[in-house]
Amino acid sequence: MLVRVYDRIITGLAVTGGISLVAITIAIIIDVVLRNTGFRPSQSTSALVEYVMLYSTMAAAPWLVRKNGHVAITSFIQRLPDTLRLLAGRAVLILCITILGLLAWRSGAVGLEMLAARSVDMRSINIPSWVLYAMLAGGFGLMTLEFLRMLLRGEIYTGNEASH
Repeated sequence: MLVRVYDRIITGLAVTGGISLVAITIAIIIDVVLRNTGFRPSQSTSALVEYVMLYSTMAAAPWLVRKNGHVAITSFIQRLPDTLRLLAGRAVLILCITILGLLAWRSGAVGLEMLAARSVDMRSINIPSWVLYAMLAGGFGLMTLEFLRMLLRGEIYTGNEASH
């Protein structure tokens, strides 16, 4: 049951990440059309686009890990014997888990500091600074879990779905 809920969260985040990209594309088109037709566009468009781009990246990244959709350079690894390839794959997973776990922890810690300090990111609109770090901590944390799931299942990351 809990795994099914988690799976739906990962899929739902990927879907909302994709929808948010469509939304900012429309917002940019409207902004450009308004600007070029002599009307005054919203001042907050660029700031919102920047935040939405971060959100869409962090929302879709765990799903991409699950689907082997991130780019992986495997030309060297493919030439190794099966045993060494498996060991290298496990080492890479452990490295990914470690680095992403540290990034999740650090961005979460900075986000809590920003929340405690009531820091605000002042651009064309004011957005609490912790929001940025919450998105980072969430995305990095979920990617950590996805790589950990892969390691515990005995899988290795191939990046096969990223090739075109």
